[in-house]
Amino acid sequence: MKFGMMVPHYHKFPSKKAITEVAEKAEELGYDSLWLADHIGVPPSTPTGLAEVFYEPLMVLSYLTAITNRVFLGTSVLILPYRNPLFLAKAIATADQLSNGRVILGCGIGWLKEEFEALGVPFKKRASLSNEYLRILKEVWTNDDPKFQGKYFRFSDVKFLPRPVQKPHPPIWIGGMSEGAMQRAAEFGDGWHPIYLTPSTAKPACQQFREMVLRKGRDPEKIPIVLRVALQIHKKPEPHSGKYPLVGPVSQILENIQKYREAGIDYLVFDLFRGGPELNSETLDGILVTMEEFARDIRPQILS
Repeated sequence: MKFGMMVPHYHKFPSKKAITEVAEKAEELGYDSLWLADHIGVPPSTPTGLAEVFYEPLMVLSYLTAITNRVFLGTSVLILPYRNPLFLAKAIATADQLSNGRVILGCGIGWLKEEFEALGVPFKKRASLSNEYLRILKEVWTNDDPKFQGKYFRFSDVKFLPRPVQKPHPPIWIGGMSEGAMQRAAEFGDGWHPIYLTPSTAKPACQQFREMVLRKGRDPEKIPIVLRVALQIHKKPEPHSGKYPLVGPVSQILENIQKYREAGIDYLVFDLFRGGPELNSETLDGILVTMEEFARDIRPQILS
């Protein structure tokens, strides 16, 4: 099982200092990946706190290529319809070049209607737009003479360089837990990336997804299931541990990671600084300590 960390470029304490310290600590401690979320402009009434400072993920991705050498760098998740598809393809290809082939594109269709309206993107067309984006990304990343004729985008006679380092292209992980998202991941994705499933809900979801992959004529063993989940290490069980299986003492976290593995989860991305209001006490120093404690006290027991 592999383990990644969300980068604090949004929510409570986004700053160059926080981004740098978490990225450098992840490299030092041997984590597999670093992850960035995506919002551009949200209403102040948004209950999840997303209206606070939110650094643009592609810019932060570029910064991470310069300050890291080993960890993979991904988005969890980039909202496909928010950016022109050729611009997005160029940005990801460039980051893959600058990182020597370490970029993973986690992407989704979005959910916040007010944000779509602010950006002038049709909310009701987000699924069909996203499906075209995915086809366009693969077209320009893999063909010397890319062409596309779709409902929303048409192009030909363009050169698209540089191409990504990774072949045929950087992995595309599809986010979302709806049936439509799972179908999109089964058809287009190199991974499925749900969030905040518990071990009990993960098991039937993983089984359903793998059945979808088989119906698409693909091998489910080659398409990892990557779960984003809250992580905090406490000395005793918390009353909200049912909602947050990896918030509590080391023994509880070990037990639930094993349950996730048995349910079919291949990879965990830890969110150390954002969840429900009951998790809002975290600090930057606390994140760094948690990263150390997990690497020292928990990961060796999982990998052994």
